[in-house]
Amino acid sequence: MRTNKRTGILGGTFNPVHNGHIDIGLRVLDHFDLNSIRYILSAKPPHKNGDHIVSASLRWKMLKAGLEPYPELVPDDTEIKRDEFSWTIDTIRQLIKCSPNDKFYFLSGSEGFLKIRTWKEYRKLFKLVNFIVVMRTLKQESEVTDLLEKENITPVAHGEPELNKPAVYYYSYESNHLDLSSTQIRHLAGREKNIDGFVNKKVKEIIEENDLYGKNQP
Repeated sequence: MRTNKRTGILGGTFNPVHNGHIDIGLRVLDHFDLNSIRYILSAKPPHKNGDHIVSASLRWKMLKAGLEPYPELVPDDTEIKRDEFSWTIDTIRQLIKCSPNDKFYFLSGSEGFLKIRTWKEYRKLFKLVNFIVVMRTLKQESEVTDLLEKENITPVAHGEPELNKPAVYYYSYESNHLDLSSTQIRHLAGREKNIDGFVNKKVKEIIEENDLYGKNQP
C-alpha cells in the first residue's frame, strides 16, 4: 500500500484562473495517479511585467473560487506569504522541507519549459523534483528533447515505466481548452464580451464585481 503522497505542482499568475488550468490539472492527476495538485499562485513573478497583473489578493480569491468544486486541486499561497520574487527553486525547497516524504511533480507547458535556462538554479531543480512537460506540438517536443540532451537528461516518454529518481516525463495533451489563455479572457472581459465557458461562475462574478480587466488591457 502506497504511503507517500504524489503531489503535482502547477504554478502561475492565474490572472485569471480559467477552465484550461482546471482541465490540465484533472487530466494529469488521473494519468499520473497523483493524490493532489497544488496550484501555487505567483505573487511576484520575476519574468513578467506587472503592469497588467491584478493584485495577488484578488487573484488568490479567484483561484480559490475556481478550484472550489475540485477537492484534489488545491490552491496554495506559499509564494504569497513570501515578500520576494516567486522563484520556483525556493518554492520547491520549501515544499520538500514541509513534506519530505512526498514525491513532487512539477507541471510545465512545453513552451515555458523551453525557457528553463532562465530560471534560478534550474539545474538543481532537475535533481529535486520530477517534471511533467505538457507537449503542445510535435515541434516543441523535438525542441524539448534537444534541450534535455544538452543537459545530459534522458526524458521518459509517454507510457514508459516510472523511474525511482527525479525525471522529466512527457505528456501529450489534446483538448478544446488548449488554446485558451488568460490574456484572451482579459481581452474579452475588458471589452465586456461574454466569458461564459472560459471561467466558472464565481470567478466571473469576482471579475465583474471588481471590474478587474476593464482598463488598459493588452
